[in-house]
Amino acid sequence: MEQIAGQVSEKDFEAALKGLNELNISNCVYDQFKSESDKILDVFLTCHTDGDYQNKIAIKCLNLLKRSCALGESFQNEIISKEPLLGNISKILNDDGIPENVRLNCLQLLANLCVQNKPNQQRILKEFKEYLLKCIQANTGFTNAATMLVYNAFIYKADIGLDAQELLTVLLENVETNRRIQQEAPEFVAIFLEYLMCDSNEVVEGYERIECEKRILFVRYLNEYIRQDQHRRSRPLQQDLFKHLLVDFKKKSDCVLKTVDSYLDGEKTDEVFTLLAFFADATCVEPYGSFLRQDGALFLNMGCLLRQLQTIGKNENGNMFTPVQKIEEILKVKQGNSELNIEQDISFTLKSSLVKALANLSYKNKKNQNLARDMQIMAAILECTNLDARNPLIKEWSILAIRNLCDDNLENQKFVASLTKIGDAENSLLTEYNSAGGTIRIKDGCSAPSPSSRGQ
Repeated sequence: MEQIAGQVSEKDFEAALKGLNELNISNCVYDQFKSESDKILDVFLTCHTDGDYQNKIAIKCLNLLKRSCALGESFQNEIISKEPLLGNISKILNDDGIPENVRLNCLQLLANLCVQNKPNQQRILKEFKEYLLKCIQANTGFTNAATMLVYNAFIYKADIGLDAQELLTVLLENVETNRRIQQEAPEFVAIFLEYLMCDSNEVVEGYERIECEKRILFVRYLNEYIRQDQHRRSRPLQQDLFKHLLVDFKKKSDCVLKTVDSYLDGEKTDEVFTLLAFFADATCVEPYGSFLRQDGALFLNMGCLLRQLQTIGKNENGNMFTPVQKIEEILKVKQGNSELNIEQDISFTLKSSLVKALANLSYKNKKNQNLARDMQIMAAILECTNLDARNPLIKEWSILAIRNLCDDNLENQKFVASLTKIGDAENSLLTEYNSAGGTIRIKDGCSAPSPSSRGQ
């Protein structure tokens, strides 16, 4: 390294870069590294600003230091003990005039110094905490390295002055930023969130303390996680977190059961409906489905919610829960031309989710099957067997729900068999069909009506 340092001093950067490329740090012993590391650092600080060869030399020096961290804690400690190191790196990271690849490699060096080294984690986080959090929030090219650094410190329980609430808030802001631009969160943001969701004992307290908007975002992220294929979803959610969310849903859903339509646009209601969508999807995924089927209170809660929303939807003035069944309006919704904009309503797919959950919760579960009959939940599900543009697939889920409710349940089969037709149920789709003399017309909007075709 002494010869390389001399070549840098003489500005013979090409020769210095060639010499650096020939160095093999992986075979270096500690005593040798101790004497050479000062020179590596000096060469880096000389060349980190600009110039093509200087930039390559700076990156090579940082790579040598990063690779040496894998040789053990003593190597990590030797690097961090260099008095000007952290101060110089701080100046470099906060100087936008320094090439981005140099700043990124400096951040990666800090991350490598923290691997399985709690004292280094605490020292680096104490000095760089604000910068690292800003990097995670800002979603820049430095986000992944910054998140890796904080993640390593957190999982090794270093005293870094960060709790689960603050970490969840920062990580979820990054998720939201990436959601708006329709791209996935950086790798270590996802890894960190998966650790919090699946392994951390602090996540429940953190979840309770974050803002309602962030709780909604977190539950949506959990929903996306459990819906992934099994290969990507490697671990189940932390049990305490899952149970806490279940209790939270049953408690907060009372605000819907005990209220009227005018209240249903609030943030708290959005949170309840987000939790509902999460548990509806969880009923489709093991091991969550088996656990939820044993919870009769959840089944009853969802059944009562379905009945309540049907009652609200029957208001004579109509509202976001009133089914949209007119053929013309359904077509407009499909084509994106509807003035109702129903896909933006918090009620969109809500009743479909409820019926889906009830269908899965009644699968081979006699207790829930009987509850559905005794509490008039079966009757509510039978009301959902018509098309509704507000609730895609509600008809199909209703059929599955009735099938599961009647499976190996004689009383429920008798209940369905005892139903007597006393007339045609009110159905705006059929009314529209019959008022046209049994003819359905599809209109182009700018051209003459197409020839009619009689339904078969």
